[in-house]
Amino acid sequence: MNRNICEKILSRLTSPEPRKLFLDTDAANEIDDQFAIAYAMCADNIELLGLGAAPFVNNNADNPAQGMEKSYVEMRRVRDLTCPGSKLPLYRGAGAYLKDKNTPVDSPAARAIIEAAHSTDDYVFAAFIGCFTDAASALLIDPSISKNLVIVLIGANDADRYQSANDFNLRQDRAAAQVVFESDCPVILLPAAGGTSVLTTTVGETAYYLEDKNIPVGDYLSYLMRRDHDCPRGSFRPATHIIWDISSVAILRGKNFVSPEIRDALSVDDEGMFIPAEGKFIYNKSFDRDAIFEDMYKAIVKKAYRTE
Repeated sequence: MNRNICEKILSRLTSPEPRKLFLDTDAANEIDDQFAIAYAMCADNIELLGLGAAPFVNNNADNPAQGMEKSYVEMRRVRDLTCPGSKLPLYRGAGAYLKDKNTPVDSPAARAIIEAAHSTDDYVFAAFIGCFTDAASALLIDPSISKNLVIVLIGANDADRYQSANDFNLRQDRAAAQVVFESDCPVILLPAAGGTSVLTTTVGETAYYLEDKNIPVGDYLSYLMRRDHDCPRGSFRPATHIIWDISSVAILRGKNFVSPEIRDALSVDDEGMFIPAEGKFIYNKSFDRDAIFEDMYKAIVKKAYRTE
């Protein structure tokens, strides 16, 4: 994209009208996705259009299809805890990674992204907090969505400090990353190491804000933190966790706790190393950690379902 489009998007991010968001998540991979889903559902200036399940492979999933299906189940759980009876649509994403840069992996999530882009003349922000397969597939199926779709990526590393972009999200489907970076679609890049890695919280902080408040999703998020750090309920110890994925919501909040800037675009080669690309993109590596977590916790406490 060019500088003029970047400036229009930055202006839209600070305008009073709600931002339309489609969130694509590998929710069964790591617990930061659950925080991001709850944050997106509770943020008062975000119109959440749907949730897509992204593929992944790690100790929690033997293959991409299994990772996607587990993510679908987990994002449904978080949705229903945050707002029981919610009609927020959920979509299964790709069950495989791209085999090359020309062949999409068709899925309900990719089709939902296309439909969302065509449903409005406003910008639709599609945030990918797992690998980028569903983003690339949507663009390959219908390149015309680039006119008002803005792809928000959590991945790569800070290009000012690292030559390699190979974080977990990007390296799983490098072909998808290349498709997205080299497309005409506007991109907002939120790098992992050197960027979103500052977004850490602790078992104690999460428990203080969310536990025993009659908020089911709050208790669940606190449980996830305790589970992953072997810290039973009622006990505390130093235990810090990076909640990278909430940056995808924070960038849309229109607050001063992010510092987006316009830069020369980048892509990655077949080894995952940064290379120049045509045009410009929006880059944000600076995050006010304290303000973002305060905003997220307050949004969840204010809007998430309570049992009393």
